[in-house]
Amino acid sequence: MELPEDCAGVLLDLDDTLIDFSEASPAALAHVLGPDADFAEWMELTEELYPRFTAGAIGYRELERRRLAALLTRMGRPVPDVPELDAVEAHRRREVESRLRLYPDVLPFLARVRASGRRIGVLSNSDGPQQRRRTEQLGLAPWLDAVTVSGDTGIAKPRREAFALACRRLGVPAARTVHIGDSLEADALGAHGAGLGAVWLHRPHRGPTPPPPARGVAVVTTLDALV
Repeated sequence: MELPEDCAGVLLDLDDTLIDFSEASPAALAHVLGPDADFAEWMELTEELYPRFTAGAIGYRELERRRLAALLTRMGRPVPDVPELDAVEAHRRREVESRLRLYPDVLPFLARVRASGRRIGVLSNSDGPQQRRRTEQLGLAPWLDAVTVSGDTGIAKPRREAFALACRRLGVPAARTVHIGDSLEADALGAHGAGLGAVWLHRPHRGPTPPPPARGVAVVTTLDALV
């Protein structure tokens, strides 16, 4: 699949699009809390707390504390005091980041996009310092013209405003930008609704390739399919 001829910029989600988060995060949680730690519950708690974070009601560290405390409660374990909670979360975070890897199709794709003269940016729903640290550690930063993270802006995908801000920072109009990400709602449908080109990256570990969810939304299983 070729990017549109008039495409001047590419926005990319980070976790599970460029970075193999689905492998690293569950393994880190099990390493720190044991095999009975349910990663699906962990993600459910993240989704519950995240809107309060983006709204500015709680900081990211407070989100981490509440999420960990809630999971420990569900597991029937005692909840330690704040310093110990922070120590456990810091351990988990180190274990996650030690396991993070780029998918093998990422750097060749970025090289093709850069060689075509297009600008490259990241648009991520997460904590700003964390995501910038990861782009540095994994060698993504030199490829990126702009990094927009909802934890900094208070505006999360799939809101139109999140895509509009990312395009402004990238310096490319929405109509000439393609966004690529692994989430159907936040990435593919969000970008499409905001007037960007939309590509849903449905990697093979997520199951059979689905049909396009809407007219104007492409589906690929690898970045190697995009030239």
